[in-house]
Amino acid sequence: MVLRVVGVDVEPGCKSGSRCFSVAVLESGKLVAKHEAVPLHRLIRLLWEYRPDVLALDNVRELASSKRELARVLSLIPPGTSVVQTTRLPDGRMVDLRRLARLAGLDPGSSKLSPSKTAYYAALLAEMGYGTPLRVVEEKTRIVVARSRRLKHGGMSSRRYQRRVRSAILRAAKDIKKVLDRSGLDYDLMFRKSGGGLDSAVFIVYAPRSSLNGLVKPYEDNDVRIEIEAVYRSEAVFETLEMPGVERRKPFLIVGVDPGISTGIAAVDLEGRPVLAVSRRGIDRGEVIELIRQYGVPVLVATDVTPAPEFVRKLASTLRVPVYEPPAPLSVEEKREILDTYSRRYPGLRRVADSHVRDALAAAVKAYHSYEGKLRQIEAYISRLDMDIDAERVKAEVIRGISIAEAVERAIDEILSREEQAETQEEPAGGAEEPAEGETGRRPRDRSELEALRAENYALRRRLRALEEELRALQLEFRVLSLELRDELERDREIRALRERINLLQAELEKERKRAARGWEEARKAATLLYRVAAGQLVPAPLLRCLSSSSVEQLTQLSEEHGRLLLALETFNPVHWEQYSSRLRGLILALLVPGSQLDAARQAVEKHHVPVLPLEQYERERLTGITLLDPSAITDAYARLTQILEEERRRREKRGLDAEGLRRLLAEYRARRARLLLDQNNGA
Repeated sequence: MVLRVVGVDVEPGCKSGSRCFSVAVLESGKLVAKHEAVPLHRLIRLLWEYRPDVLALDNVRELASSKRELARVLSLIPPGTSVVQTTRLPDGRMVDLRRLARLAGLDPGSSKLSPSKTAYYAALLAEMGYGTPLRVVEEKTRIVVARSRRLKHGGMSSRRYQRRVRSAILRAAKDIKKVLDRSGLDYDLMFRKSGGGLDSAVFIVYAPRSSLNGLVKPYEDNDVRIEIEAVYRSEAVFETLEMPGVERRKPFLIVGVDPGISTGIAAVDLEGRPVLAVSRRGIDRGEVIELIRQYGVPVLVATDVTPAPEFVRKLASTLRVPVYEPPAPLSVEEKREILDTYSRRYPGLRRVADSHVRDALAAAVKAYHSYEGKLRQIEAYISRLDMDIDAERVKAEVIRGISIAEAVERAIDEILSREEQAETQEEPAGGAEEPAEGETGRRPRDRSELEALRAENYALRRRLRALEEELRALQLEFRVLSLELRDELERDREIRALRERINLLQAELEKERKRAARGWEEARKAATLLYRVAAGQLVPAPLLRCLSSSSVEQLTQLSEEHGRLLLALETFNPVHWEQYSSRLRGLILALLVPGSQLDAARQAVEKHHVPVLPLEQYERERLTGITLLDPSAITDAYARLTQILEEERRRREKRGLDAEGLRRLLAEYRARRARLLLDQNNGA
């Protein structure tokens, strides 16, 4: 079979301004084509023309500047092409391309490789099996069943319409479930229940969008809509390969899951300590598995209800671990009690614990308690053996379903296999040979030294295992302390904010106290002045800064209740007076203004028969909105009014006498003129 490999390396510059690549095409180790200054769009076209089995690079980041862009680029290459980064070892370590080529028996030379040579050696090394494959795209399909966006007018009450829509969503979800079950496609179903049906339902189908052609179609009517969309991973991920001799020390986990539109995920280790507690909206089974594996190795999946939801069963089946179902569904009170107990020991849980996290944590803790006795039994059993047995691994095997004796036997068999392998590696390559002359006396000593080294190695391994356990415990403690410290920092920030708030409130309180003191003082003063008013020593008058429509309305109400008033103005404006004079002259007995404005006020006001007095001459005390005047202001107002009326009468009389004299003169003139005309007629 001919193996076709394409090697690619980025070039330092390109005339087009974007990334350009050197491309080397190999078939069975022979260079069959070479391209230079290839832009990205042309590179993708060449990949579809050659359709290689492997695309080799010394750094996959050269294809794109971000993880999302890299995933998008890799999704455009032919589906049968495996992407390999040759400089990445399976355990995650990086190695220089030239060094790797020398280890593989190639001669890259001592000078720096050009992009074309780098592409060639990358392809050659990938063909020889070096490098780490890249998982390009994981394609899924999301089917959403929800309420229609169309609006329909009239004819039905709101509750009846909602019930009809919910029942329509339920029927559509059941139909889609039947189709998916019949087709054998793997899927997860999340839904939100409501009275009479469902508010919404979401199917995550673990298959490409094309696999649903002819099975489920997008649809919408007046009640329900069905949407179908493809879902891609947002980043590319290297495949993780198990390496001999490389042990990943992640804790074994008991995982609790509360599925739904918002999924709660919680995990505890085999000591019952919380390791994970989150809730995510719209998360599917694959994302749940990836999240769990970031924190440890799952050995049991638990739920808080009986029977277990289908999502939990499928999750456990994918992880190849058993499912724990409680004897009876956990009550809300029991789940709250579990959360309260753990929150007192691990305060950081309070910050993340919503109802979904609470249910998931309760499921995990309930499952741990059901196995706790057996786990303590395993610890006691192993402590009596005095052997370097991994207790955590034995516990995990027992939880997965085998007996304690069988799990211990497997651990012992693993120890024997490791020691046998170590002894085989220590034997000479040529087999057992007779000792040379002069060496006969040294072999027993070598054997004793070997036994001592083995004993020391055994002791060191046990010490290493103990240190690893201590490290894991410290890491868990560090995680908890970090959460607690974060909570303390948040509390400190809250305390600082509250202190600032208290300072502001204290300042406001002090202002209010001063205002209240002034109010009490004014009230005391008002009470004293009230007695003086009642005794006739003072006369109250409204005090206004200037005239306005609202103040005129208030004066109107006061006049209706108490009769004509004395009015005091701090500022007199002739325009305002002319605007409101028709309403005011029947309301006020007199107007008091500052002495500096007395002449202008009298000229504008007294023509309306309203006397004007100087305010300073009569004002004795002042309160908010009120001035208290000497009682003589009333008598002086009437005296001033009398004076105004007398002056007006005199002016009228003067105008009257002048008119009468004119009439007499006119009469005398007419009489003389008549006599003159009569005499002239008689003489003729």
